[in-house]
Amino acid sequence: MNHLVERLVDIGASMFILSIILVRELGIMHLGMESYKKMSMVVIQAFKKASKLIIHIGQVQCNMNFMILNIDTYDDLLGLDFFIKIGDSGH
Repeated sequence: MNHLVERLVDIGASMFILSIILVRELGIMHLGMESYKKMSMVVIQAFKKASKLIIHIGQVQCNMNFMILNIDTYDDLLGLDFFIKIGDSGH
C-alpha cells in the first residue's frame, strides 16, 4: 500500500516515530504494541511502542521499531536508527 506522508528527518532522534493519526489511517494499531513512556530532557508521553513494521521508502525496504506519539505537525519522523539500519543492510 502506498501512502503519502509528511516526513521529518532528524538524525539526532534515536527512534522512528509515527503520529497517532497516521497509525489510525494505516490501520496498524494492532501490531503487538505495549504502553510506553520515555523520559529525556523533556518528558514525552508515547501512546504505544511496536516493532517489526515493514516500511518502504523509495527503493529501500526494512523492518523498523517505532513509537506512536500524539503529534500533528508531521506524519512521521525518521531518526538515526533508520539510517543505521539501511547502512547495515547494504542500501
